Amino acid sequence: HAPWTEQYIDYKALKQNLKQFSPESPELSILQPDANAEANVHLDGLFVSSLMLQIQKVNRFYCGKATEFAALLRAIAPFLSTQTAPRAAAAAGAQLAPEGC
Repeated sequence: HAPWTEQYIDYKALKQNLKQFSPESPELSILQPDANAEANVHLDGLFVSSLMLQIQKVNRFYCGKATEFAALLRAIAPFLSTQTAPRAAAAAGAQLAPEGC
């Protein structure tokens, strides 16, 4: 959905982070056993941080939309329900509010 493209996980950037990892080559591990390991630990931290930021971005967007739609449902619930059950419809709208947002 075009208006939401900035809210998607940026897989391309994450993939570029992964491409920076040095492959473990037997020659380097014999001559410099800690060289690749130290570089990969740093890159691992960078990748995990980038991944967490992407997940948080998507979660904030999802929570915002879920809250928005729950509020809309609560607003229209009285018009959708019968005269005898407006509280039940309002309660249903309240149950749609996202947890943890």
